[in-house]
Amino acid sequence: MKFSRRSFIAAGIAGAAGAGFAGLAKAASPESESPAPAPAKTAAGVKGRPKLCVSTYSLQSFRRDPEGIEKSILTAADFGIDAVDILHRSMPSEDNAYCQKLKQTAYQNGVALACLSIHQDFVDPHPEYRQRMVEHTIRCLELAYNMGIPAIRLNSGTWGTTGSFNDLMKARGIEPLIEGYTLDDGFGWVQDCIYKCIPTAEKCGVVMALENHWGIAGTPEGMIRIKNSVNSQWLKFLLDTGNFLEEPYDKIEKIIGDCAFVSCKTYQGGGTWYSLDLDYDRIIKIFYDADYRGYVTLEFEGKADPMQSSIESLNLFKKYIDKYYTNYPVK
Repeated sequence: MKFSRRSFIAAGIAGAAGAGFAGLAKAASPESESPAPAPAKTAAGVKGRPKLCVSTYSLQSFRRDPEGIEKSILTAADFGIDAVDILHRSMPSEDNAYCQKLKQTAYQNGVALACLSIHQDFVDPHPEYRQRMVEHTIRCLELAYNMGIPAIRLNSGTWGTTGSFNDLMKARGIEPLIEGYTLDDGFGWVQDCIYKCIPTAEKCGVVMALENHWGIAGTPEGMIRIKNSVNSQWLKFLLDTGNFLEEPYDKIEKIIGDCAFVSCKTYQGGGTWYSLDLDYDRIIKIFYDADYRGYVTLEFEGKADPMQSSIESLNLFKKYIDKYYTNYPVK
C-alpha cells in the first residue's frame, strides 16, 4: 500500500487534533505498546531530550524532484517531526529566492532546518583539486548561513581507488591507499582543508559536522585525529549509525560525546547497498548516557515504501527516546 502526505491525513492516522506525533506512534508503529516513561523530575532536574528529524532523501527515496525538499518540509510538519536535514545534491537551485522560500516554508510550518548535508573530497594529492573542494565547502557554509541552517555535514573524502561508490560499498568501505602516498599524507590534506574553512564557519556561526562517511574519517580514531589536529569549536562530529559496519556500539560510544548531530539508518525491505541489524534501544541508551540532546535524524535506505517506513522508523526512535529521557514539564 502506498502512503502519501495527504493520504495519511485523510485516513486520520495522525489521530485527533492536537495528538501530533504521539498519535502516529500508536497508528503506524508495529510495536504499539509504549514503554513506561522515565521517572518524573522536578524542573530543576529535567534532562533535555533529543528532537526528531528526517533527511529529505528518506522521504524522496533519492529521487530528484524539483519540489522534493519543500514537500519534505510540509510532510514533516504534518507528521509532527521537528526538523529536516537537507541533502545538498537534491537542491534544484542555490538561487537566493529558492533558498528563502525553503526557509520561510519551514518557519511558517514550525519545522527547523537542522543540517545541510554536503559532499566533498579532501583526500587527493592534487592541491588544485583540494582547493576547489575548500571553495565548495566555504560556499556551502555561506549557503547554510543564508538559509538559517546551523550545521553542515562534512566528509573527509576517500582515496578513490575502488572505483564507484557502489564498488566501495561492495568492499565494505575498505580501500587501498593511492600508490606512493601514506595515511599521514591523507590526514594532512584533510586537516589543512578543514582548517582553511574554519574562519568562514566562525563568521557564519555554522558548525562543520565531520561524518564517519568512509575514507579517512571512517573510524573513530580517524575522526578524533582530525578533530584534535584542527582544534576548533567549529568542527564537531556527525554520527551515522549505519557507517560503522563492525562493532558499531563501541565505536558510537567513542564519538557521541563530541557529536553535533546524529543520523540513524533503517533498512525496511532490504538495504539499497547493505542492511544492518541495529539495536536502537542500545544506541539511544548510549546517547542518553552521553547526555546527547541534539537531533536524532532518520536516514532511510531501504527498498520498502519510503513514507510508511520513515514513520515506522521515527516512531521506533521516539519509543526509545521516551524510554530513557524524561518528559518536559511543559507539554
